Amino acid sequence: MKKISSEQISQVLSEAPGVIRALVSENETLRAKVAHMERRDQAEKLAEAMHTKGLELDVTHEDLVDRLEKAAEQGKIETIREAVDMIGPDMGAKMAQLSNNDGQHAAVGTDFERFLVGGVG
Repeated sequence: MKKISSEQISQVLSEAPGVIRALVSENETLRAKVAHMERRDQAEKLAEAMHTKGLELDVTHEDLVDRLEKAAEQGKIETIREAVDMIGPDMGAKMAQLSNNDGQHAAVGTDFERFLVGGVG
């Protein structure tokens, strides 16, 4: 068994607080980076789901991710995710249609309304 002198013990005890503080600081920094990466990943997945379902198509993917990341920081991402989960596929492009007895379909609304929702042009 190796013996440690009192000088060595004193040196270790004097260096320990600084080392511990440095490790705690590094740990906090890494936790913040991991949390940021997790928020970004959640926002990217949710943005992809929104675009797939036809929501927020007028917003670029990056802008939507940034907006959702800010919502995640405010603790609102789960509410948004639940709302998106309730929406069926391609709901942003769905339009009501009427059909007559001949099997011909007539779109509901004026040409302007159909243009706004993507049915004309």
